[in-house]
Amino acid sequence: MELMDRDVSETPKNGQNDSQAAQDHRSVSEYQDSAYNSEDFPPQKPPQEQGFLRRMMTSGKPFSFSQTTDSITVYGLDQITPSEMAQIAATKQQKVYWDEQSLNGEGLTGWSQVYAIVVSITNGVLFMLLPLAYILFLSGLVFGEGGIVFGWNDGMSDIFWGLTLYVTLPCFLIYLHYKLLHAGYMFLAPFLRPSRIFELNRTTGMVTLFKKNQPFFTHPFIEFDCVLMSSPTQQGFLNYSLTLIHRYRDYSVGVPISGSMGPNHKVIEYLRFWNMVQRYMDISQPLPDILVLEPARQRDPTTIAYDKEHNRNPRYWRDMTDEEFKQKMDEIEKAQKNTPATGKLIDIFKGPDSTASKKHNRNKKK
Repeated sequence: MELMDRDVSETPKNGQNDSQAAQDHRSVSEYQDSAYNSEDFPPQKPPQEQGFLRRMMTSGKPFSFSQTTDSITVYGLDQITPSEMAQIAATKQQKVYWDEQSLNGEGLTGWSQVYAIVVSITNGVLFMLLPLAYILFLSGLVFGEGGIVFGWNDGMSDIFWGLTLYVTLPCFLIYLHYKLLHAGYMFLAPFLRPSRIFELNRTTGMVTLFKKNQPFFTHPFIEFDCVLMSSPTQQGFLNYSLTLIHRYRDYSVGVPISGSMGPNHKVIEYLRFWNMVQRYMDISQPLPDILVLEPARQRDPTTIAYDKEHNRNPRYWRDMTDEEFKQKMDEIEKAQKNTPATGKLIDIFKGPDSTASKKHNRNKKK
């Protein structure tokens, strides 16, 4: 998959200014000694005898550790477009869920679910029921007996003001509040902040699962087995989820990493996602070349060296229009149909290949 077909000196679109450029060049990350490196890691201990709970949790399709490729899954990545990335950069209120340091999973709190239901009902009332109500009101006012003036003085004004003050105005305020939250102004409703589910940290190589916004466990990335879990729907189809299961502890839960993809794709797309996750956590490899991670590329040591060597345009994705971006995603999906989802398998119990070439230097934190 070739992404280096633009001149690096191309003038940025989307009105990038000096402050945005400075933000792109903020401090470069430092890798810690615990960071995962597919070319340099200690051989892992064989897994212990599995109990019933662990056998149930690992009964899905296992995905092995492997050398990574440029393969990506387009599903889930198209949720953020170049125009939305520009809006995030402009408001500085929102943060993307993926950057040079961590991949974060978040979920709705109980209040967030209630708020989502209220907003859904409000949209239906505001854009469907209220227009119909006002049409009926105006029809009765115009075509009623005695004319408009008589109808208005005969109680129709009370109906109008009651409908406007007690239905339209509250619905409009809720809708306005929702739009402001969607634009990133979370300070308007701090109780709606999402709860943390997991964190995959590239700089430390650690995986953390959260419960009630507090860390439940933290272990090195290489100590997890990746399993594609499946469950049938009422219609007879299969729902999929990609889960990291700790190899040496009998936890009752795993780390659900594929939430951004959704549950209804082909198995190979989840394998492509696993390829992306391994590439992201592997500090011997540059970050996956995707839109959401593009601003972070200039703050990751391995990626900086890779992009300089390949003369990559630092705004390749962000300078696309939304239409160009969608077209590129379609092209990638078609081009990948006959290509492997990932590279050669790595035997983590024997350690990395001693002949593997070290293309990039580690920037360990002292």
